[in-house]
Amino acid sequence: MATRLDAFLSHRGFGSRSQARELIRSGRVKVSGSVCREHGQHVDDQIVRVDDKPIDVGVESATLIFNKPLGYACSHDEREAPLVEELVPEAFRHLVLETAGRLDRDTSGLLVLTSDGNLIHALTNPRKHLEKRYRITYSGKLSAHAVKRCAKGIILAGNPKPTLPAQLELEGVDDAGLGLATLHLHEGRYHQVRRMIADLGGEVVSLHRDRIGGLQLPADLSPGLMREMSASEMRALMSGAETNNNTNTNTDTKNQESNGSIEIEI
Repeated sequence: MATRLDAFLSHRGFGSRSQARELIRSGRVKVSGSVCREHGQHVDDQIVRVDDKPIDVGVESATLIFNKPLGYACSHDEREAPLVEELVPEAFRHLVLETAGRLDRDTSGLLVLTSDGNLIHALTNPRKHLEKRYRITYSGKLSAHAVKRCAKGIILAGNPKPTLPAQLELEGVDDAGLGLATLHLHEGRYHQVRRMIADLGGEVVSLHRDRIGGLQLPADLSPGLMREMSASEMRALMSGAETNNNTNTNTDTKNQESNGSIEIEI
């Protein structure tokens, strides 16, 4: 896939995109044997050299599993740094990786990054109703009917359509007196978990996603670490997507389309 020259260099260890542009303007970069000073030029299978040294193209595609720490943004905008892409292992930085769904800066946990557009579509298509599991710590007291309201669907501000049925599990309080809960969602509206808990009378203190479909966040993957997804993990992820897709009813699909839901920041 054709990539802008500045992005091509940035993804291969030559600094930020702005630093790569300076490198290009300096005349140190050649494309197919000729000096190129146009940072917007697209390169595909051409040979790119920096200081006459050829740049290794690297692997052509990858899907990565990531334990996102707090404080990082799912964005390519340098103004929003620190960014998730800064934690991508060197061997994959040349790829144009996208997150299959996003977590906001104040949410931690399981993320999938991939260069496979078909996989992104499969994981974020609102018709799939792919289940995601969130572990919540909250302050305040939830409605006595919180579990039933989640199961029935909650109308959130700005959208007249109720949320899809969700499973809320209340798990008591921690040593600090904060409430503990687990929420299973089958859609992804903007800041949905936080807004649902607020509508029920609480306020999210911490939020962590530990499962997408049939894929569980590996216990040995520490916060901030990212690695290539194994074949068994990919099967678990896709089996979850297929199971949820096969169990959807026509009515559920119509409701989801009416909601205009898509996996964005939780």
